[in-house]
Amino acid sequence: MDIWQILMTPFSWLLKLFCQVFDSYGIALFLFTIVIKVVLFPLNLKGKKSMIKMNVLNAQVQEIQKRCGNDKERYNQEVQKFYAENNANPMGGCGWSFIPLIILYPLYAIIRRPLKYMMWLTEDAVKAVANALGWAAKQGSEFTVAGSNELILASMMNSSNLEAAKTAAAATGIATTSMFVINFDFFGIDLSKVPKLMFWENGLDWGSIGLFLLPVISAALSVVTMLVTQKTNQMNKDQAPPKMNISLILMGPIMSLWIGFALPAGMCIYWIANSLLGMVQEVICGALLRKDYEAAQKEMEEQAAKAKEAEKERRRIAAEKKAAAIAAGKDPKKNKQKKAKEPGVDLSASREGLRAYARGRAYDPNRYPVTPYRDPNGPAKPVEEEPAELTEEEKAIVAQSNPELAAQAEAAGQKAKAEAERAVVEESGEEDYEEDYEEAYAEDDEEK
Repeated sequence: MDIWQILMTPFSWLLKLFCQVFDSYGIALFLFTIVIKVVLFPLNLKGKKSMIKMNVLNAQVQEIQKRCGNDKERYNQEVQKFYAENNANPMGGCGWSFIPLIILYPLYAIIRRPLKYMMWLTEDAVKAVANALGWAAKQGSEFTVAGSNELILASMMNSSNLEAAKTAAAATGIATTSMFVINFDFFGIDLSKVPKLMFWENGLDWGSIGLFLLPVISAALSVVTMLVTQKTNQMNKDQAPPKMNISLILMGPIMSLWIGFALPAGMCIYWIANSLLGMVQEVICGALLRKDYEAAQKEMEEQAAKAKEAEKERRRIAAEKKAAAIAAGKDPKKNKQKKAKEPGVDLSASREGLRAYARGRAYDPNRYPVTPYRDPNGPAKPVEEEPAELTEEEKAIVAQSNPELAAQAEAAGQKAKAEAERAVVEESGEEDYEEDYEEAYAEDDEEK
């Protein structure tokens, strides 16, 4: 007995029990899925609760995105802070959805090798049983433990040759009390076979058509399960349905089709049962978590109101700070530009070939900047930027919180704007021209 047989004992024992009691491999797989769903229901309920909370928080995350705009760094910081304050995990509801996929591995091993995991036969005993049942004559080759050969061998066992199989296995020195006949027939479909895309090759009958339909049904049910899950997550009519990624929508059906046409048909029965029971589970979870949802909705509305007040306070402080700077005669834009234009010491500029500091560690190529030539008779140098002034929104905020400061900022802004316009006129020489024009106009009036 290897470690895998020990780990899979609960799964193999449960499936074997259902096979012996109901004498149907398909019914055993369906009941096996029900038991797994019941055992994992508390974990799925926890995941559902986390997903519902994330759907409620989604509206607040969108508000944060609108508020931050293109500032991704600030957006990430505020979203992380928001999740921490609300004790939420974005991936909290996704982990539980992968549990059925994890159970697929031991279930596939049990389905592929029933003689090893359900009847506890060794590899030598399995080969002895294959020789006793005439594997070489029926299959045209020697038996090897590969692919679905052991599953096909289990389907060859029946009530008439069971004793011969037990005798051959006992000859290898193992107990044969655990050996039994598995009924793979499920409504006329042999669940030990692998479905084929070209199901008409060996003739059309219900067996081949049914095998082809099983993967198609499992893929269709996976889509329906996603839609039911999305509907149950939207427990409020006023709440917008959560957006689903197209890749996630297609992943379930594609995986179902791949499993259905690559593995024995018994896996399709498990997948179909898992989808059907998953829809029932979603409805039950939605009913149980309705009160939790309403409490979370109320809490999130309070959080939204607090966030709105915090954003309003932040804008007020920023507007008052800007107004105070303008009233004091300082231009925030010029200060920022000055800091941005100050050159730093770039040590990489001192490199010469392979010598890292050939020109010295403190070498600065911008120490003696070259003054660009400007034609005095050329056009006037344009002003790079208008003086800073309050926007209409900032004026309204400051006027409401501090009317005196708003008036000072307005006066200082108009004065700065007038000085900037006068500087442009003086630099272009238009002021002297206007004075000469006014004197000539006055003399002409005197002559008249």
